[in-house]
Amino acid sequence: MRVAALSLAVSAGLLLSGCGFNVSGSGDGDGAASTARTDDSATALALDGEVSGEITSSSGINYSDGSRYQRFSLPLTEGQAVSLTLEGALPGTLAVFNGDQLIAQGEGPRLAFRAKSAGDYLVAVSGRGAEAFGPFRLGAKTIAAYDGKPLMGEGEVIDWLTGSAQDYTLHVERPGLYTITLASSAFDPVLRVRGPNVEAENDDSGGGTDSMLRLFLEPGTYTLNAAALEDAGRGDFNLAVRYAPLPGGMVTRDGTALVSGQVAVARVDGGSGRRFVLDVPNAAQVTFEARSDEFDTVLHIDGPGGTFEDDDGGSGTNSRLSTQLAAGRYEVRVESLGGGSGMFEVEARIDGVDAPVVEAVTAP
Repeated sequence: MRVAALSLAVSAGLLLSGCGFNVSGSGDGDGAASTARTDDSATALALDGEVSGEITSSSGINYSDGSRYQRFSLPLTEGQAVSLTLEGALPGTLAVFNGDQLIAQGEGPRLAFRAKSAGDYLVAVSGRGAEAFGPFRLGAKTIAAYDGKPLMGEGEVIDWLTGSAQDYTLHVERPGLYTITLASSAFDPVLRVRGPNVEAENDDSGGGTDSMLRLFLEPGTYTLNAAALEDAGRGDFNLAVRYAPLPGGMVTRDGTALVSGQVAVARVDGGSGRRFVLDVPNAAQVTFEARSDEFDTVLHIDGPGGTFEDDDGGSGTNSRLSTQLAAGRYEVRVESLGGGSGMFEVEARIDGVDAPVVEAVTAP
């Protein structure tokens, strides 16, 4: 149902935005032409291929605005989804025709559409105004349309956005670390994940404007939401999920007990933190450290000896706090300054208490 609705939404939305494009079948028309023809003057463009061209003063003219154009013939099968790319010095626009019907139109560098029927489609590259000239490269890439099936632990979805956010289902059977990415060169993507004990969002952690979340996911069903920043975007995207087993000794639940001299590995996501407890048997000097290469750590200590906080007392943006504490149980909380996400290490050392001969806190 969603795939069929998507096809209709793409066609309707792009037709409404493209009704002003005027391409004449020849350079000596009378200005009334409103369709495009695939004929011998159109250069062949193959799927998953690329052609070069150049808009010059001798190129065909769009009588609606005086801009110049070149035409390319692209054979497609019924239902074929295609992403066009326009690169180079030319400030250009793209338009796609099927016979007399305008199928899609937009300013470069990308335009995605679906073929309603089999046949030769005409792709018109036009300068953006009467004074726009220059070389360009036109590419056509097959889009493997999303089949509507849930992702099972790992995999990827290639789909396209029509202006509103879209949901996808992820079924997780193995607990572990999952890297979820949402990438597009057509718009600035925003990724959201919600499910059992998870509510996370990311905009630009995947490189450039792409989105990425690394999350500990327990078995269950999750919703992955793909959207454009400020809901202003159309075009194709790639949504991918990758699994990795938990690092040995990784802590995944709040309330885990810290042991003096023993490192605990855990993760924070967005605005969430991770809580630990530390039992101090006698009044002593206690040193706490929280270290991460992925975000700016903040340490909070609270218990019978008082409340303490540190941001950058360690090296770089790591946290370090050393203070005299009374005996008792303390809550140790690690957070990310500014809502960042990532893995971290936390360690507490109580003077006079020997560390056990183990490498890490055992995960609950």
